[in-house]
Amino acid sequence: MGNFANNLRLYFGIFRRVGYTLTLGMLNEKRRDNLLSLYNYYESQNKTQDITPIDPFIIPKTDVFELFGDDKAKYEGVYECGFGHTTEFELKVISNLVRKLNPDKIFEIGTFQGRTTLNMALNTHSNAKITTLDLPSEGLSSTAMEIEEGEVRYVKKDVSGERFIGHPMANKIQQVFGDSATYSFEEYKNSIDLAFIDGSHAYDYVLNDSKKVLSIMRPGGLIIWHDYTNWEGVWTALNELYKSDPKYKNIKHIGGTSIAILEV
Repeated sequence: MGNFANNLRLYFGIFRRVGYTLTLGMLNEKRRDNLLSLYNYYESQNKTQDITPIDPFIIPKTDVFELFGDDKAKYEGVYECGFGHTTEFELKVISNLVRKLNPDKIFEIGTFQGRTTLNMALNTHSNAKITTLDLPSEGLSSTAMEIEEGEVRYVKKDVSGERFIGHPMANKIQQVFGDSATYSFEEYKNSIDLAFIDGSHAYDYVLNDSKKVLSIMRPGGLIIWHDYTNWEGVWTALNELYKSDPKYKNIKHIGGTSIAILEV
């Protein structure tokens, strides 16, 4: 009961002082100045905290109609999506880009189950060759750079490229294994028409893979990145390349997807 009475007196005292300050107290210049200073302080605090978030996706957008128009590509397993996969629409976009470019040689970083690899093979001519690089499970503990914690499950798998193993299109596909940070790209220099980058999404790896891939592209080739809007490491690295390196100034983000592309 004593605490209640004390609190009541405290609240009544505060109410009385606030009431006086906002009525008769306003006739006192010093009180007016103090009240104005208090108002200005809290107003500045609110402005500091009320900042509109900056859109991290600064790369200019394009759309599929500008790129290839009608959907005429072939697909397999397009609706079998899940963790680590391109979406249905993204797989269709990539397949149509491949079909339009009709590349002789493709290089892919990040095989996973091989769903995108297979669909790229379905949309190339009979003599096309696809090289797909994947980090083997046993290499997980010895990567040259740190990968994202959420990527471990994509590396720890029994089979890499299970979607195309034994498939009629498998004769177009060559599987290679290694860490993209230490893998030698020398034999592919100036020979790749289309590259698909979907390996580690860690910032350092995205920078590494982007630069390594650019070094093996033919003039007129196309680089495709996945997960630009899904992983911070990807958008941070690509934004940096777009802003600071003239070789990447023409990167485009395909609206409605997490895909970014660069015509070399």
